Amino acid sequence: MQLSKRTQYGIRAMVCLAENYNRGFLQTRELAAREGIPSKFLEAILASLARARFLTSKIGATGGYRLQHAPEDVPVSEIVLRLEGRRMTDEPEALAATGNTPGEIGVSLIHTQLTVSLQRVLKSITLADLTRQVQENSPGNQMYYI
Repeated sequence: MQLSKRTQYGIRAMVCLAENYNRGFLQTRELAAREGIPSKFLEAILASLARARFLTSKIGATGGYRLQHAPEDVPVSEIVLRLEGRRMTDEPEALAATGNTPGEIGVSLIHTQLTVSLQRVLKSITLADLTRQVQENSPGNQMYYI
């Protein structure tokens, strides 16, 4: 299973915005520079997230984007669903076996189990949880012993 570049970039931007939640708006070019994301592509992603009411946008010199809700209130599953579409989050019932051979049924069962597991993981993580995990795992947060 692999996330599309669109979803990867969107999550990267959302983590950055979550880290800056109390500091106000971040401009697209600043987010793009911090994360090494092409500005035009990032702008389209952020616009999509703003239309879905994850972000608030503001025009002007002090404008940019910021989270519309606290990171604790943003499930990662909703971000992925918006950016990936239904491809990764199909309901297991919709994945019923299309054939009758043992192999087709086996593939369908595995696909259903993977989908259920993916949904469970994504629904259990908020943007705040993910941001906290990022901070715990970032190189500047490592402890060195001599």
